[in-house]
Amino acid sequence: MKNKIITLLCLSSLSVFSGCGSVFDPDYVAQPRLSGPAWFQKPGATQEEIADAYYKCEERYPDDPKLDSNVRQNNIFKQRFCMEDQGYFPKSGTRAIDACRNFHNPKVPICEARGAYN
Repeated sequence: MKNKIITLLCLSSLSVFSGCGSVFDPDYVAQPRLSGPAWFQKPGATQEEIADAYYKCEERYPDDPKLDSNVRQNNIFKQRFCMEDQGYFPKSGTRAIDACRNFHNPKVPICEARGAYN
């Protein structure tokens, strides 16, 4: 019994100090969540222009928690397409049409209209 307790303590301390997201790791710093406009870029555009475009798309297709989850999902994709239509693309390089292909059940109406499922 004593050996099991010692083994358990050793394993638990190993997991704490292993560096997997440990607060003891100097490179582990909690990053603030990026705001919506910070995810996008456009050559030659200022941060203000990007934010302006983003908030206009967000206003046009609002994400309201009171809406049905499928409607919200459709609006989020509409926001992304709205940004891309203006030449603003995600810094990650993932285009909206590519992200759409991950959503098949149920199909997202804007994605279907843009040909994501063909």
